[in-house]
Amino acid sequence: MPAAPKKKLKVVKVEAVPTSRKPNSVEAVKVAMRMLNEMALARRAMRITELADLMGETKPRIHRHLATLKEMGMVEQEHATERYRLGWRLFQLGEAAGAQFDLRYRAEPYLVKLRDELRQTAVLAIPINDQPMVIATSDNIYARICISVKPGNRPLPHCSAFGRLMLAYSSEQTQQNLLSQTLIAETHHSLTDRQAVLDRLPHIRERMYDYAAGEMMVGINTVVVPIFRDDHVLAGALGIVGSVQEIPDPPLPSQIDLLQRYAQELSTQLKSNAYQRLGLGNPISVERSIA
Repeated sequence: MPAAPKKKLKVVKVEAVPTSRKPNSVEAVKVAMRMLNEMALARRAMRITELADLMGETKPRIHRHLATLKEMGMVEQEHATERYRLGWRLFQLGEAAGAQFDLRYRAEPYLVKLRDELRQTAVLAIPINDQPMVIATSDNIYARICISVKPGNRPLPHCSAFGRLMLAYSSEQTQQNLLSQTLIAETHHSLTDRQAVLDRLPHIRERMYDYAAGEMMVGINTVVVPIFRDDHVLAGALGIVGSVQEIPDPPLPSQIDLLQRYAQELSTQLKSNAYQRLGLGNPISVERSIA
C-alpha cells in the first residue's frame, strides 16, 4: 500500500507589531481612562458588551475594570438594567479640580504681591485628602539666597504650618487617622507629640494662621493663613517661606496681617465671609501664644 503523501508545512513570517507604549506607562490605567472617556462621551448608561465593542477589548477585561471602578465610586451600576454610568466620585473630583484651578488663577497676582511687598517666597497650597499640596509659588527674587518650594511638594501634616492648618479644618476622624501614624521628625524642632499637635489645632482655628519655625528645615520659618470658599469650606492656604532672620518666631504682625488681608480678598471672591465675621483681615496684634 503506497504511503500517503507528506503535507507541506507553510511557514508564515510574523512581523513584530510596533507599540507606542512608554516604559513607565500602566496599561490598566490607560484602559480605565479610555473606558471613563467613552462613558462620558456617550452621556448615558452603557452595557459591558457595548463598552467592549467600542474599545476593542474582551468583556471579561472590561468587567474587571468596571468592578474596580465601581468599588472606588468612579462608576455606578443601575440595578434594573445592569448598565454602568459615571459615579459620584468623579463628580466630586471634577468639582474639586475646578475649584483648585480657579483658586490658582485667582491667587497668582496675590503671590506676586506678597513676594514683592514682604520680599519672601510666596506659596499657595490646596488640601488633597485633607493634606497639603503646593500648586503655585512666587520665588523671592530679592534675596541673595532664594528659599524655594516646588509645586507638588507635600508638607507633613504634623510638623509643617501648611499641614497643621489643613489638619485644623479637617474632621476629628481625619485628625485621629493622620495623627495615629508615626510622626516623623524632620529636625529637632519638629512637633511630633500627638497630643501637642491636637492641642494646637483649636488655636489655629481661632487665630486663623500657623507657623513652623525650624520644623521642616533648621533656620527656615513658614507662616500660613487659610483661604475659604462657600462660607467656611477650606479651599487652600496662602503662606510665605523664608529664613528665621526675616520671618522670626513668632512672625511679625505685619506679615500675618498682609497674608490675612489677601486671604480675605480671595475668600470673598470664593463666596466666603469667614474673615469678616471673625473681625480679621484688618491690622491685628500677634501674641506669642504658641511657640
